[in-house]
Amino acid sequence: MEVYAGFLLPYLRPGMAVLDCGCGEATITMGLAEVVPDGRVVAVDLDQDSFAAARCYAEWIGRNNLTFVVADGRQLPFHDAVFDAVLCHSVLETLDDPARTVAELRCVTKPGGVVGAASVEYSGIIIGGEKTAGPRRFYDIRQQLWRVERIAEPNMGRRLRELFAEAGFARVEAFAGYISYGTPDLVAAFARDRVAECRDPELRAAVARHGIAPVEELNDLATAWVEWGANPGAFFAFPWCRVLAWR
Repeated sequence: MEVYAGFLLPYLRPGMAVLDCGCGEATITMGLAEVVPDGRVVAVDLDQDSFAAARCYAEWIGRNNLTFVVADGRQLPFHDAVFDAVLCHSVLETLDDPARTVAELRCVTKPGGVVGAASVEYSGIIIGGEKTAGPRRFYDIRQQLWRVERIAEPNMGRRLRELFAEAGFARVEAFAGYISYGTPDLVAAFARDRVAECRDPELRAAVARHGIAPVEELNDLATAWVEWGANPGAFFAFPWCRVLAWR
């Protein structure tokens, strides 16, 4: 949780009401519930199945301050000004109209409350070592696929401060950080995951269907990732842009 929600944690207190908007499998949410033991945490996601396991686990360990709600971030089923803090991680880049969700987050936040949001920013990716052309091409293909399939906007991070300022928050602070892969084990695991992506049947079919790249090129890129991961100088760093906004 520290990696993804650490920027919001200093502003949380034990008795707060906290919303995790777009919780996915609720991995981060479980940590938030530990930080506010005398408060309450509400986890929201469109897909009930995504947090099914977390719901069962929360019940098993007696995490009574955690509630799961199936809802759309663009139209949250809560009264105005009910949460002291809100987390919205890896969500805004997936939306056609992120401004609508940001406005909704402001509505459900109490005056003086804080919203923490984070989104990807592909323009800041760092790839070090030898033979980086293949890995860079892979990320070019992924960005094209995300946009044409409307999966996500890979450069949403740079827009966060603007979005929250335009939504009318009283104070908005934006910054960025990196998640790095710079040890033999981390580099090898990262390379293996990218090889698996290159060989994933659904990804290959989508890339070919949109004419982004031929399947043969993905085979070559899988090999390129293997070679990159074996290089002792290989290094990868991925940027996350983050914003803290007070109502």
